[in-house]
Amino acid sequence: MGEIRIDHLGDDRIEEAAATLARAFVTNPIHVAAFGPGKLAVNETFFRLGIPLMRGTKLVALEDDAIVGLIHWIESPGCQPTDEDRRTHAPLMLKTFGVRTAWRLRAWLTAWSKNDPPGPHVHLGPIGVEPSAQGRGIGRLLMQRYCDQLDTSGQEGYLETDRPGNVPFYEGFGFRVTGELQVLGVPNYFMTRPAR
Repeated sequence: MGEIRIDHLGDDRIEEAAATLARAFVTNPIHVAAFGPGKLAVNETFFRLGIPLMRGTKLVALEDDAIVGLIHWIESPGCQPTDEDRRTHAPLMLKTFGVRTAWRLRAWLTAWSKNDPPGPHVHLGPIGVEPSAQGRGIGRLLMQRYCDQLDTSGQEGYLETDRPGNVPFYEGFGFRVTGELQVLGVPNYFMTRPAR
């Protein structure tokens, strides 16, 4: 195991980042509900299409120059899709994933969008760590970068999670659950961290 280094994600590493996130999220309940169990290739396609659309800050954790984690955050209102985004992405999702999966994706992302805080905030997501590298503090290192940014700018943090086991992890960084919602039959938790 080498030293972990944090760097900005370059456009030349989107494929690698998408593969890392796909492995990190393939067992997440909302991903299973949207794509089906064990659908690694579909998850990879989802992230390969999604990462270039993510505005804001994208950092990767590198070990021996391999991506072992990724975190993304963006200030509101930039975290919400524009009308142009919706017009562009809807046909792409339909063509790429088919009607059923595109409908589930739309239901999922719309539910999350409707729960976005109305006031200024910095929206986190996704954050994922390569499964073989989990448990070594990489997620904590990435979260600390995000929280340092929140504290430097004096802004509120916000995130969604579909894993109940992640709630205590985020609480350790000062987040608290401010809402819960069933999305595609999966409990989702909406969490905020007050501005400091």
